[in-house]
Amino acid sequence: NIKLEKGNIQKGFISMLKLGMKHISEGIDHLMFLLMLLLTAPLLPFGRTWIQNKNLKTSVSKTLKVTLAFTIGHSVTLVLATLGIAKFPVNPIEILIAFSILVTAVHAIIPLFPQKEVWVAACFGLIHGLAFSTVLSELHLSSVRLALSLLAFNLGIEIMQLLIIVLVMPLLLYW
Repeated sequence: NIKLEKGNIQKGFISMLKLGMKHISEGIDHLMFLLMLLLTAPLLPFGRTWIQNKNLKTSVSKTLKVTLAFTIGHSVTLVLATLGIAKFPVNPIEILIAFSILVTAVHAIIPLFPQKEVWVAACFGLIHGLAFSTVLSELHLSSVRLALSLLAFNLGIEIMQLLIIVLVMPLLLYW
């Protein structure tokens, strides 16, 4: 809960950082999407199925590329939507997020877009960023505070995503 009446820039930055982390840790939809993307990182497409990629370096590289693509995608639309440059109704965005989870879940079973996970992560990241933006745009902050809040919120999202990746990827690579 953000209280705009009291506090300073440092407290606001920390609050927004925590809010970004909370948004991911409690956002089942975003967690599901991220996990579905990560499931295929240590795998290689083989026809209509997956096989284990025995090259650890390739698996880690793919994980980093997919994560970075998702980050860039959602960061772009987070900024654009929060600043009011791009506006989209919430309900269609939520439906598209659900669709992105479904598509990535099916892809985890049957390679729908083999070797294109980076591009899919970036495109779906654009959609997810629109959902994040409603949190910030409703605060009606001044330009400087909005810029710092955007930075802190996005950092919080990234910190939590990286924590999830660090916790989950060793298990996926072992599996």
